This record gives sequence, C-alpha cells and structure tokens, in this order.
Amino acid sequence: ADEYGRETEAPTLFTGETVLICTKRGPLGACLKTTERTVENDNDKASKYFRDPGESMKERYSAAQLQTIDETEGNELIEKLRQQSVDNKERNDKIIRMKTLQNDLGASFGPLDQQVVILNSDGENFTLLKGAQAMRLKKAGYIKDKRFVTQPTQEVIDAALEAPEESGGIGGMFGKIFGGGDGF
Repeated sequence: ADEYGRETEAPTLFTGETVLICTKRGPLGACLKTTERTVENDNDKASKYFRDPGESMKERYSAAQLQTIDETEGNELIEKLRQQSVDNKERNDKIIRMKTLQNDLGASFGPLDQQVVILNSDGENFTLLKGAQAMRLKKAGYIKDKRFVTQPTQEVIDAALEAPEESGGIGGMFGKIFGGGDGF
C-alpha cells in the first residue's frame, strides 16, 4: 500500500467449509470448534428443500424428448419452418449489419460535414457524395431517407456535382444587377 500503482488485497484464509463444519460459535460469531463434516452433523438445509427428481420422472422426461425428436424428423411442415428460420436469420443478420453501419456513420460524418453517405439500392454498399450533390440527386428523385431509390449511373452522379446555371437566387440577381441579364 506504500507504493504507487501496486494493488494489494486483504489476505484471506481458506475456511475449509467443504471438509470442516463449525459446531460452536463465540458471542460475535467466530467459529470456536470445528469438526469433520458428515451426513449426521451436516446442517445444510438444501437437501431438505431441494430433492432430485425420481427415476420415473427422469425416464418420462427422456422418453418425451425422444418422442418429439422422432416425430419432427419426417414432418414436412417442420422442415419448411426450419428452412424459413435459416433464411430469416440471413436476412435479419443483413438488416442488423446495415443498421449498425448506419448508426456508426454519425461518428465519422456529422450533420455539418461536407460529405454525406448514401446507402446504395443494393442495400449492402454505400456511396460518398458531397452535400450539394446529394441534395440535387434528392430533388431529381434518386434519394429518399439517405438511400438510393434507384441507383443512378456514374454520369448522373458526376453531372449532379456541378451546379446548374440558375437565373433565380442570389447568383441570378447579381448577374442581373451587374449586367448579365435583362436587369431592372
């Protein structure tokens, strides 16, 4: 305890409860006299309240298990349900993987980040787009809920990267004021 970084625990002694049993205790509960544990002096009440099931119960349970195994081997419905469980497990694992990846994206791509991650229409891969590019594709109907509804071609993605020339907005207004359009 005098040294930094050194962990010490209080020394404990083995009581020997599995072999020895306390037959006399002092006023504060300390064991004064011990004897060897036998069936006659054992004060463990577990055997009184918890009994092992009888042999007939064990046989009945094992026979019921064997009967259910035999019945399910040839049943077509059970086989169909087992195959459906395997298929559902694969589908559910895929859904859990995608949800986990989407939840983890917040650590890398925050709300004020310039890039946005969009789930491809195949449901397995992601595409990294710039924010404005993603907004243009969303307006065009390709993206809904951070997921591609239909996977656009690379040409469409590249075309969405450049802003189209618009006559409205601030850029169009400055263009009109400074001689670029029909003006005021």
